[in-house]
Amino acid sequence: MKNNRKCLSPKAFEDAATFIRSQARPLEVARFDHIFNGADVADVLSELKKFQNADGGFGHALEADLRAPESSALCTSIAFQIIREHQISGGEEMVQQGMRYFADTLDRSELHWRIIPETAGGSPHAPWWTQEGRDTFSLNPNSEILGYLLDYGESVIDERIVSQLTDRIVESLRSMKEIEMHDLLCCLRLLDSKNLPPVISQSVLKELKRLISGAVSTNPEQWKEYGLRPLQVVNCPDSPFIDGLEEAISLNLEYELNEQQDNGSWAPTWSWGDTYSETWEVAIREWSGWLTLEKLLILKRFDCIEYP
Repeated sequence: MKNNRKCLSPKAFEDAATFIRSQARPLEVARFDHIFNGADVADVLSELKKFQNADGGFGHALEADLRAPESSALCTSIAFQIIREHQISGGEEMVQQGMRYFADTLDRSELHWRIIPETAGGSPHAPWWTQEGRDTFSLNPNSEILGYLLDYGESVIDERIVSQLTDRIVESLRSMKEIEMHDLLCCLRLLDSKNLPPVISQSVLKELKRLISGAVSTNPEQWKEYGLRPLQVVNCPDSPFIDGLEEAISLNLEYELNEQQDNGSWAPTWSWGDTYSETWEVAIREWSGWLTLEKLLILKRFDCIEYP
C-alpha cells in the first residue's frame, strides 16, 4: 500500500500492459512504452504523424468517435494533448504544421474554431458529432487551443488575435453561472500552458474554482454513467482544485481500480447506440486502449501502481 491507498497490483498492471500491447492502436503502445519503459519519444512522434494531414491538422479517427479522415480542431487539439504530455519539442516540424493549421482555420471575425469540419457527417461518427451549434463560439475547443498557441505558436499568429481571444475566454467564464464539463476540461488544459500570463491564469483559476463544484460528480453511483469525475479535474496531487475534493479523489481512485476489466482494460461508459454498429466495434476497442493508458497515467501520478 502507498499513501494509505489501495494500489494497482503488479499483476493488474501487467494485465493492462498486455491489453495495450495486444489490442490498442500502435500510438497508445508507443506512448505506454515511452512513459513506463523509457522508450524513445521518436516512436510516439512517428505514430502520431500518421494521423496528420497535408494541411497540418489531424484527423483519421484520432478521436475515435469521429472517423472522418479530414482535419478537425477536435483531433488536432487531441494531438497537442499528446505532444504536451510527452514534452515533444515545439520545434518539431509536425508541431509547427499543427500550429499553422490552427492559424489557417481560425474564424477571425467570430474568434473561434469550428470543432469539426462540415464534411465530417460523410464518415461514420458518434450520434453527438452533428453540425448543430458548431458555428458559434465555445470554450470547447477555443480555450484549449489558446493554450497551445501560447506554448507553440508564437510564429504563426499575431499578439492582437491572442489578446482578443484571451479576453473573450475570460469574459465568457465570468458570465457563467454553471459550466459544461467539456468546456471545463478545455479551460483546465489552458491553465496547463507554460506561457499563460499570470494575471490571466489567476483570473481563469478564480472562475473555475467558482464553477467546478457544480460540474463534478462526487457520488460514486454517478460514475457508472458518462460525466465528470473528480480525477478528471484533480489529475495530480498538487492540483490547485484539490481542496474540498480530497475524499472524492480517494473514492475515485478506488473506484477506477475496481473498474478494471478482466482483460486488463478500462472500457468507455458510452456507446453509439444503433448508429454505425460495425464501426462502433472498432471505436470501442480504440477507446479501451486510450482509456487504459489514461487510467494508468492517473494512477502513476498518484503513486498508486505497484510495479512488477
